[in-house]
Amino acid sequence: MKLLSVLFILGCATFWGQGNLQFNQVKLITSVETVPAGKTWKISGFLASPNGNYQSITQPSTAEYLISINGSPVNLGRRAHFNNNYQVHQAEVRSTEEFWIPAGTTLAASQNIAFISIIEFNIIP
Repeated sequence: MKLLSVLFILGCATFWGQGNLQFNQVKLITSVETVPAGKTWKISGFLASPNGNYQSITQPSTAEYLISINGSPVNLGRRAHFNNNYQVHQAEVRSTEEFWIPAGTTLAASQNIAFISIIEFNIIP
């Protein structure tokens, strides 16, 4: 009976599944790009722009990290920093929670972001 139940569950999962994912490539996105048909992108992180929205002041300031998805700004976070040496901070690697975007979605680096790191997968039916 357990074997029959397991086979039933596996059969249902296969019937209603969305397909398998196959690694295709790693990309760095700067300008507007569209996820191709039959593919999905996993956004894995970003690299901050070396000339981000920093100010050479002795008071704390913040920089927002924005990307554009389908033309809408998405805030990946803020970084507060204190600069008491009157020097501008250099580029730094920042990461974010990974998330997925489907085929047909546009993506671009925006405010204070030089590159978006994505992993592209083929969707195999």
